[in-house]
Amino acid sequence: MAFTRSFFVAALAAVVPMSLVACGGGDDVITPVGAHYHYVVNKALVPTNNNESREYGLDLNGDGTPDNQLGMVLGTLAGMGFDIQATIDTAVLEGSISLLADVQTADATFMSSSATGMSVFIGSNPQPAACDTGESVTCTTAKPAVCTGCGHQLTPTGGTFTSGTNQNLALAGKIIGGTFNGGPGDLTIQIALGGTTAIDLNLIGARAKASGMTADGITGLVFAGALSQDDINTKVIPAVVTQLAPTIARDCTMLTAPPGCGCADGTTGKTIIGLFDTNMDCMVTSAEVMTNSLIMSLLAPDVTINGTKALSLGIKVTAEKATFTVAGETM
Repeated sequence: MAFTRSFFVAALAAVVPMSLVACGGGDDVITPVGAHYHYVVNKALVPTNNNESREYGLDLNGDGTPDNQLGMVLGTLAGMGFDIQATIDTAVLEGSISLLADVQTADATFMSSSATGMSVFIGSNPQPAACDTGESVTCTTAKPAVCTGCGHQLTPTGGTFTSGTNQNLALAGKIIGGTFNGGPGDLTIQIALGGTTAIDLNLIGARAKASGMTADGITGLVFAGALSQDDINTKVIPAVVTQLAPTIARDCTMLTAPPGCGCADGTTGKTIIGLFDTNMDCMVTSAEVMTNSLIMSLLAPDVTINGTKALSLGIKVTAEKATFTVAGETM
């Protein structure tokens, strides 16, 4: 079983690099007050090992332990040599990930506040544009990869963006000793699987933790929350399945000849067919993936939020100064 599970994880990593983006939500106990400070994410990090999975997670269910089950899966993939992080870096530089954060606080030193809030938006229309005409991002093959090119919207003086509509309240909380803790609330995350087309994932019980905050940037910011089983089944798994078909077509040359399907030995396509093609038609459907015991184990809910069983996820970002406006802000 362990051998088969590791084969599945490797196959998934080969075809499903992930990019993440967030927007979102809040708490109505604390009402944030003070000036607004605006930022854009210039680096988004996914775990590369179990230690980082815990570092990038937050305690969502009050048991004193950081929760980040999906992050653990990503860390396992990275540990097997699959560079998901390079995909994330490319998405940020190209502007596919355009994550804006608005911090409202009365303390300009960001050291102590009893009523601070953080709202997050998906940005658009960056000025300057992320890439010049014909420009693209290139990444080295070394691990960790170094990606260069584009990224012109990420400027020390603050690129200008249009902030999208945020339907959630700010994640409200306090700053104590220079560290902000906000939530719980709602947070919407966009994940791009294998490309830049995003799917919206609604996190419940979401929290934010920030340190190293100044008017010019944030050096450490964690967003964490939990995915409902419905989002896993209706958004995550179908998005995964769309990435499996091209790999099967690449590695399997006889898709009308089950059960072998012409898959070359040792290929990812052969592994995918062997794991998921239960009706032996050389195709993989969402239903086959959803009922697979390995998938059910890997993506099983690990926290309960307000009576709802859900799968935890946490990411860490850094951010720098940006220019945009939000509803209700006094200019």
